[in-house]
Amino acid sequence: MSIGLTVLGVIILIGVTLDVLITTLTVGGGGPITSRLSARIWMIALKIHRHFPNHRFLALIGMSLLVLMTLLWFALTWLGWTLLFVSGEGAVITSPNLVPASFWERVYFVGYTLSTLGQGSYQPQGEPWQIATAIASINGFFLVTLTFAYLLPIVSAASQKRSYATYIASLGGTADEILIRAWNGENFGQFDQHLIALSAMLTQLGENHLNYPILHYFHSIERYRAMTLSLVALDDALTLLQYGIPRPHQPDPAALRSVRRASAAFLATLKSAYLNPTDENPPLPVLELVRLEGIPTVNDSQFQQATQHLEHRRRILLELIRNDGWTWDAIASTRTTSRASNLDDHSALDDVVYMAVDQFPKV
Repeated sequence: MSIGLTVLGVIILIGVTLDVLITTLTVGGGGPITSRLSARIWMIALKIHRHFPNHRFLALIGMSLLVLMTLLWFALTWLGWTLLFVSGEGAVITSPNLVPASFWERVYFVGYTLSTLGQGSYQPQGEPWQIATAIASINGFFLVTLTFAYLLPIVSAASQKRSYATYIASLGGTADEILIRAWNGENFGQFDQHLIALSAMLTQLGENHLNYPILHYFHSIERYRAMTLSLVALDDALTLLQYGIPRPHQPDPAALRSVRRASAAFLATLKSAYLNPTDENPPLPVLELVRLEGIPTVNDSQFQQATQHLEHRRRILLELIRNDGWTWDAIASTRTTSRASNLDDHSALDDVVYMAVDQFPKV
């Protein structure tokens, strides 16, 4: 019996089992193998995207990672059990003539056992290997069950993520547009009702990203459906409301502070995607654009001073934008983008195409 193969097989099985259990049954993020591999593959995809911009390519990565994760779990489990059954010379024998099975016959035996289809033309020899076979069969059953129970809700969560992004984009594609569309000439009207709804949405979105960290890598081709862009545009709009608009003209404070904290809670989930703040600060939202629409604001120096403590938060937002394959201009202001204009009545919806980070929608 080869002790080295036994130990290696046990280590592989413990590692993949922990990764599966942490990913599928906990709410604190993905397992160490899944999370690191997904982050590494996404980084490679982003490097390719920066040299050859193509959002359709990025959109394929999320589903590809989902398939790869599933295949990796099954492959590592198969490998671990194969090493165990190969380590014993007479661990598996052929049913007709009771001679030791070859290497590839043992590979077949393990795959057949893990799939819970049975043992085929081979059988374990001796009580220890019979018990190991039973454990492998149970392992395969739970692996299949946990995998499919985990995969199906991800599709629903990804769809929900796009719907939340569209909801925010319907309010405005950029921070200044969100405020301008909400302003009725005297105040922000019923905008606080939207803020209350957005608070619940962002809370749910954050929980989904903790439960299914692979959602970080589900990329949307259309800008108005990109949750990253919607979230950053909303967060900048909240910054304008809280620090750039005088208190008498702000929406209900309870609604504003609630959605502000919900946005911060979502940003905290980015640790599961191994995102760190950038070294540079993105530009602040432009107050002049909302002033031109008659919305009262503080002066620029007051706004800059009041937002100094937000540097860390805004660096995270910039990293979030870049990590999703976009640039800051995609949400900076209506001067740099017409991000959600294709949702307006006068737009030709069927003609909208988004291919590169610096390409504006054709409307």
